[in-house]
Amino acid sequence: RKGSRTPCSNSGLIFSTMLASAAAPANLKSMPAGTTAAYALFLGSGWAVYHFVANQEFSAILTLAVMLQCLGFALLGLQVLMSRSSRGISGRALALDALALCFRLSSTLWLNGYLPVDASGDFVFQAVDILSVVLVSMLLRKIFVDCQGDDSDADSFPIFPAIVASILLGGLLHADMNNRPIFDTLWMSGLFISVVAVMPQLWLISKTGGKVE
Repeated sequence: RKGSRTPCSNSGLIFSTMLASAAAPANLKSMPAGTTAAYALFLGSGWAVYHFVANQEFSAILTLAVMLQCLGFALLGLQVLMSRSSRGISGRALALDALALCFRLSSTLWLNGYLPVDASGDFVFQAVDILSVVLVSMLLRKIFVDCQGDDSDADSFPIFPAIVASILLGGLLHADMNNRPIFDTLWMSGLFISVVAVMPQLWLISKTGGKVE
């Protein structure tokens, strides 16, 4: 693996701050049991990965970041299951998230260039991204196949120009951590796509009068 495994004395503070941020908005007594369980699972697994897999190395923040992203998808899935509706959720935003994850996995599943240098980059990082893809795929099925929402007219953000622009920028600005131009480009393109993935959701909110369910 590229890079060095050097512990950082401030990493414990960073991890504690991340856990506190994840738990801060939650009033455990008012949350549904499923949501409470999701937060508890994230906090417990994040603590275990940081202490026992990554050995408290600073690079574990990358793995914790993808775990936090996965938590967001899980909470969104719980909302859809409990409300039996995907109204207010942009399918186009989720499609961009899925594409970004797949671009990232095309590199991280077999190349080391953009992985954390600690042991969590050996399998945890990739496993969490795969779980995120599964969760997003289930949400997309609820939106487009099961038709549990009726926002198709408002969810009209043009994602294809954004995808093309992201790929072009990825080709121009990619690094060489993998030393493979195609997969360096895919990883960078995935990063740009994940940046613009929020735009369809904001577009949908603006089209529906600023209401978020």
